[in-house]
Amino acid sequence: MNLQRRISGVLMPLSSLFGSPLCGDLGKSAYRFADFLQRSGQQFWQMLPVNPIDDCFSPYASISTFAADPLYISLDALFDEGLLEKADLESIPLGPISRTAYNAAREIRTSRLRKAVKKFRETSGTKYHNASETFLKENTWVEQHAVFCSLVDFFGTPDWTKWTDTALRNADESALREFSAAHQEEIDFHTVLQLFFEVQWKELQQYCRDKGIMFIGDVPIYVSHNSVDTWRHRHLFQLDETGKMRRVAGVPGDSFNPDGQRWDAPLYDWEVHRESGYSWWLERIGKALQRFDAVRLDHFIGFYNYFSMPPERAEDDKGYWVPGPADEFFDTVLKTFPDAQLIAEDLGVMNTGVHQLRDKYNFPGINVFQFYFDFRRDTDATAEWKENSLVCTGTHDTDTLSAWFDEVLADRKKAEPFWNFEYLFGMIKEYVPEDAPLNRQTILWGIIRKVMSSPGNIAVFPMQDLLGLPTEARMNFPGHASGNWLWRLDESLLTPELEQRLKSWTAEFGRNTYNNTSGG
Repeated sequence: MNLQRRISGVLMPLSSLFGSPLCGDLGKSAYRFADFLQRSGQQFWQMLPVNPIDDCFSPYASISTFAADPLYISLDALFDEGLLEKADLESIPLGPISRTAYNAAREIRTSRLRKAVKKFRETSGTKYHNASETFLKENTWVEQHAVFCSLVDFFGTPDWTKWTDTALRNADESALREFSAAHQEEIDFHTVLQLFFEVQWKELQQYCRDKGIMFIGDVPIYVSHNSVDTWRHRHLFQLDETGKMRRVAGVPGDSFNPDGQRWDAPLYDWEVHRESGYSWWLERIGKALQRFDAVRLDHFIGFYNYFSMPPERAEDDKGYWVPGPADEFFDTVLKTFPDAQLIAEDLGVMNTGVHQLRDKYNFPGINVFQFYFDFRRDTDATAEWKENSLVCTGTHDTDTLSAWFDEVLADRKKAEPFWNFEYLFGMIKEYVPEDAPLNRQTILWGIIRKVMSSPGNIAVFPMQDLLGLPTEARMNFPGHASGNWLWRLDESLLTPELEQRLKSWTAEFGRNTYNNTSGG
């Protein structure tokens, strides 16, 4: 796989897939979406992290940086291996068409997964049995994850600082052995769930590779405080002797979010990481590179310098910047993974040092049309984008392109004397067919084609933008704790007309070079 050639793809979260009850998963709908991508001439499927989601449904605040969420396990695939009965599938409601019902999915699917794991223990010869030994050997993290999940169930909270048993809270080995002996069945349950996901994921990945479709994944820079990572590796984080956070991660205000953001995630003790040769990070990135063909490094700026905030809001301490591991970190990563395809999410408060770090390792940066568009100028911002970059209309953190355009129209009414609104039409005029009326739909298509035409080698479009969906389809609103990560695709919108349109645009702008990378 080569990120230095003109290619295009679609951003489509696994949870947003259609067809499966209540929540997208690795079942038949994932394969149908891969078929859609191939018929549309796309070569990249970008996803959000597949780690376990938190109570707000965010995959960026997970209880584990290594594990996957069992929600994504296909029950149909378990039925095909004889681990579930037909009745187990027929009694599940489909749920709303355009919304993911996480809580209902968790409750209903967990009961089926328990049946499947019980059947797995009682039988042999399935593809999951055949993969078990290799899986356990290659994923040593899974034991700690399974024990942590069992402890969360036992104590009723993932906040390990509130566990009432001091020895278990402090991960005392003797206490853990005693707990594990008494709860082995539950620990095995969580272990087998990760096995189920791993086998199903690899099958989908190979199916996509055979069709010339690669996966772009995501490594969130920070981890949740309520995680197995902080519980078992607290020395790697800025925590006090009780496990509470000394400082937390966040960002100061910028044009995207004037009030800034507090992520309430623990900061790393980078000196300890350095002394260990960044071993935890190497394991983490290694796992991501197994799952994905290219990896987006979330909040890339944090590797150059990170914003340190007090655990509680304080008028006399708004936070400050601290140098990150920078060159030494990436020298170590690329020495271990010389062929790693890494993308720098270089958005936010940038400075020269961040760009120099990105360019030193030839990482593609990211250019977002919504961020670059500026009515106060009359030159084409997209023409300034570098070839070595990922270009897009928006991200999972922006509003949909259609909703952004609504805001543009509103701004025009408010500030017409000051803003050059004709700039937009001048930019996209040649990308709207001559015989097409200049209306909302053709303008949105023109913007997409404009981004397609730009110099950036990798063009990725949120599925919502390709469909022209309104703000109700927005995936995430940063800084808002509720109402996020819920959008789900209505499969009826994947029409032959959309396929042909996307395929035509991809070919028109030289992004349709097929490269079958099956097997590697």
